[in-house]
Amino acid sequence: MRTSLLAGLTAAALVPLSVMPATAGNPRIYHTISSTYGYAVVTQQLDECLLGEVFVSSSVATYAAQPGPVDKQGLTGVLVRITDTCATPPEGDVSVQAGGGPAGVVVLEADGQLYDDLRDGDLNGAALQVDPRLRWAWVATSIPGTATAYTDGIPAEPYDVVIQLEASWTGVGELEHTTAVNHENFPDEGVVNSTANDLRRSAEAEVAVTVDGHTLTGFDPGQEAGGSGVLERSKSRCIEVPRPGVEGFYPCFGFPG
Repeated sequence: MRTSLLAGLTAAALVPLSVMPATAGNPRIYHTISSTYGYAVVTQQLDECLLGEVFVSSSVATYAAQPGPVDKQGLTGVLVRITDTCATPPEGDVSVQAGGGPAGVVVLEADGQLYDDLRDGDLNGAALQVDPRLRWAWVATSIPGTATAYTDGIPAEPYDVVIQLEASWTGVGELEHTTAVNHENFPDEGVVNSTANDLRRSAEAEVAVTVDGHTLTGFDPGQEAGGSGVLERSKSRCIEVPRPGVEGFYPCFGFPG
C-alpha cells in the first residue's frame, strides 16, 4: 500500500530529475524550504488532588509548490488539562485518562490553535521565534480556544476561552543532523523522488499558560533527560510524476498537495 513519503523522511541530498521515465507526465514538485518546530509538555500539581498538564507545539515554516506560490506561515497550538487524581472514575467514563493522561477524572480541558499568514502580513504572534542552529526559541501569544468543564466525569457544554501562552526553549543536547533520499517506482501509476535534510536538538522548556482563571507553569527537561522538549528543523522536497492518464497518484502527501 502506498503511504505518504514526506511523513516518513528525515533528510537528504537532491535526486536528479533525469531518473524520471521518458513516458512520465508533468511532475508535481513540493518544497519545504524550511520548517522549524518546538514541542514541550509540562505538569504542575495544583493542590493535593488536582494535576495540571500543558502540551505546546509551535512552528514557523516556508513552503512552495511548482507550480504555485510560496507560503510562509506560523502555527501554535496548546492543550491544557486539569485532572482530579483523587477522584474515582464513574464506570465507563470516557473522559478519564483522555489522551493518555493520568488516572483520575478530568475536570477541565481547553485547547486552541493560532495561525499566522506571514506572506500576507496577517500576524497574530503564532510564529515560533527560533535560532537557526536550534539553540533557543520562544513564543508568546493569546490563543482563542474552546474549554469543556466536567462534573463527575460528565462534560458540560463547551465554551469559548482565550489561552494566554508563554513558552521558551533552550537547546541542551547535541545538534543532530540526518539526511534521507527515497526513489520509488509504482508500476502503472508513476514515480516519486523525495529528499530531506533535518536538524534536531533536545531542548529544555519553560511554559506558562492562563485559561479560565487557572494559571499553570512548568518545566520540561528535554528529551535527553526523559522529557518531551525538542526543537527540530526540516528542509525537504518531494516530486511525484504520474504516468499519462493516471489520476489519484499523490504519494507525497497522500492527497493533492
